[in-house]
Amino acid sequence: MVALCVAILIVLILLGMPIGFVLLITGSIGLYFSSGYDILQSYLSTTAYRSVNNFTFSAIPLFILMAHFISKSKIADDLFDTVLKWFGHFPGGAGVTTIFASAGFGALSGSSLAATSVMSQIAVPKMIQSRYSDSFASGLVATATGTLAVMIPPSIPLVLYGIQTETSIGKLLMAGIMPGIMLALLLCVTVVIVGIKQRSVTEKYPWKERFSSLKSVWPAVILVLFVIGIIYFGIATPTESAAFGAAGALVIGLIMRRLNYKDILDSLLATIKQTGMIFMIIIGSVIFSYYITLSRIGNDLLEIINGSGLPALAVLLLVILLYLILGLFMDLLASMLITLPIVFPLITSLGYDPIWFGIIVVLVLEIGLVTPPVGINLYITSQHTGIPAQKVFVGSIPFIGVLLLSILLLILFPQIALFLPSLM
Repeated sequence: MVALCVAILIVLILLGMPIGFVLLITGSIGLYFSSGYDILQSYLSTTAYRSVNNFTFSAIPLFILMAHFISKSKIADDLFDTVLKWFGHFPGGAGVTTIFASAGFGALSGSSLAATSVMSQIAVPKMIQSRYSDSFASGLVATATGTLAVMIPPSIPLVLYGIQTETSIGKLLMAGIMPGIMLALLLCVTVVIVGIKQRSVTEKYPWKERFSSLKSVWPAVILVLFVIGIIYFGIATPTESAAFGAAGALVIGLIMRRLNYKDILDSLLATIKQTGMIFMIIIGSVIFSYYITLSRIGNDLLEIINGSGLPALAVLLLVILLYLILGLFMDLLASMLITLPIVFPLITSLGYDPIWFGIIVVLVLEIGLVTPPVGINLYITSQHTGIPAQKVFVGSIPFIGVLLLSILLLILFPQIALFLPSLM
């Protein structure tokens, strides 16, 4: 029965069905054959409401809305220009600018896809002008932008991970900061080495221009620091901080006269569409997890692993390998929500910290967004730049290596992720 459900799941994914409905159909079939029609009807009649009737979920549409207001306000363009004026004279300046601007916009959006879409249009042309190859420039944006967006708070995948595993969302968001900074620095080192090798063009701006460029980005910087600060100091919950962030992004856009009625309406409609998609995935994953629980797959797996005598590190590496393979065929949210009912109890039973594991999961699955055949960030970058997806993938290979190195460092030194949460 389990093999049949897995086969159905794979076929539906290959047919291109939205992942929320794939999970819903597969879970329903499994429940019907394992527990009968009455049990299936009972779950279906209540799950759609109960699975998303959680105040914490309010953070998701609010963070998405904040990202759309920021995007419509063209603050990402200002952010890139400002960073370029401060760092453009260094070797690999345009690439370093792309990384810092990606980190900044990631802190304003929390969405890998949104950040990649915006930075593809802004950063890639600038890097090509600075004599980077189009493959390297697009590969950097496809890999670095989305990863930094889901590491540095606010991060929608980390919010979902926290809800699904009943782990502190505030601590998860704080845990992403240090790994995000570490990843940005490692990426910068890679870019500088390539910049020197490819003899990229550097440009030095007068100090007057540098300081004047700060005028357009300081409101957004204050907004990010405020949202992160009130979570860190326990002044507000992540949901309340998301509300402050969305309201603040709206006010900033209106004060800067960059948001009009159409922009606000478009932002609201886009938020509704994205939230509906995410909630459908959540509902489908809950039905699927019911089947996993009733079929005792998770318990059987735990017993097999406990009886195998494998060390905890070997099990962790096998889980990471599983996520790397899943990332080839499924998006980040779907891969995470499908596997957590089985993987999370297994990892925590081995003594690993759930906060630390959340960072590992999101970072590993982000690699899947830049690996064919499903690597959606590859296709977003290709679409916005006109560079073939194959060339984008080739350019992303060095940065995938950097992501794998970051995962290794987090395994060896868990305090990189756990230091800030321990101070909260």
